[in-house]
Amino acid sequence: MTNIDAAVVWNNGKAYFFKGDQYYRYDVQSDRVDAGYPKPTADNWAGIGDQPLDSAVVWPNGKAYFFRTWQYIRYDIAADRADEGYPLPTSAHWHGLGTGPPDGLVVIAAAVVWPNGKAYFFSGSQYYRYDITNDEVDAGYPRETGENWAGLGADPIDTAVVWPNGKAYFFRGSEYLRYDISADKVDAGYPQPIEGNWPGLPSS
Repeated sequence: MTNIDAAVVWNNGKAYFFKGDQYYRYDVQSDRVDAGYPKPTADNWAGIGDQPLDSAVVWPNGKAYFFRTWQYIRYDIAADRADEGYPLPTSAHWHGLGTGPPDGLVVIAAAVVWPNGKAYFFSGSQYYRYDITNDEVDAGYPRETGENWAGLGADPIDTAVVWPNGKAYFFRGSEYLRYDISADKVDAGYPQPIEGNWPGLPSS
């Protein structure tokens, strides 16, 4: 069962996890969900709506991007609301990142920005490497995740988020994997259960 649909880390010491039409605010320092959550996404994220998200990612331009089926929403972090004119079709604005109707559908299930000028988008058993400066998918992608991400395996990922500790966390079903960015591999001892390790997040 999919537990977490999307996740982002803001620069206020909080992370936000989305599931269905609700979201959880997670305090990074205390390492737990804040009291009073989950709350309805539509009531607190202006312009996002109440339909489940597929993925989200924070870009190095003060924006976050939320992906839903074949469309995306650009969210202004400082203004705390979606920019006007969204959603827009993903394939028309993210060069090389799949297609939408009528040609087909590539659902972006997870996305992370690495400290190398690249972003990585995961869909099914594959991933795309996206050059942030050139604003396009690098040549030769998509590639197989299981063959290029040590320890992640080939099974589809539910969501992923980069934490301010040099790690990225990949969520799959009721489990998660901790990925060491500098070592470029999953840490030993993973996957582990979400329950008991992410206090307050849904685990079923």
